[in-house]
Amino acid sequence: MSRGSERRASTIAYKVIFSVNNNEEVYTLPHVPVDFPLPQPAQHNETYEGLSYDYRRIGTLGLRALSWSGLLPVGRRYPFMPPEALEDGWAYVSFFERWRDRKVPFRVIVLDSDGVCRLNMPCTVDSFEPSVRRNGDLNYSIAITEYRFVV
Repeated sequence: MSRGSERRASTIAYKVIFSVNNNEEVYTLPHVPVDFPLPQPAQHNETYEGLSYDYRRIGTLGLRALSWSGLLPVGRRYPFMPPEALEDGWAYVSFFERWRDRKVPFRVIVLDSDGVCRLNMPCTVDSFEPSVRRNGDLNYSIAITEYRFVV
C-alpha cells in the first residue's frame, strides 16, 4: 500500500444529514470539512462565596452549537460526494430557506465512515449563507444550535 492510499484509508469521512418533520425531507450534504466539529455542551456551574469557604453549584448543560463551511456543487458530481448527495446546490439553498421560514426545527445527523452515528441532534439553523463561485458551484457557511423540545 502506498503512502497516499494509507492516508486516505485512515481518514474518517463524515456524512452529514439534515432532515425535518420526522424525515419528511432529508438532505445529505455533498461536502463537509475534514476537521468536522463535534460539540460538547458547556455546563453552567456557579460559585458562591460563603462566610468561611466558597461553594460550587453544578449547573445545567448548555446548548451545543457548531458552524462550518463547505461546497454545494451545481450540475456536477465530485469524487468526495456521498452517493445520496444531490448535484443541485440550489436545492439545498431552497431546503434551508423554506424550512427556516416555516420556523420548523431541523435534525442534524453525523455518521462516521463506518456508519456509526456520532451526533443526532435537533437544531435551529441560525445562519446559512451561500455564495456563488466562479465555476457556478456554491460555497456555503452554516451555523446551528441545539434545539430542545419543551415537554
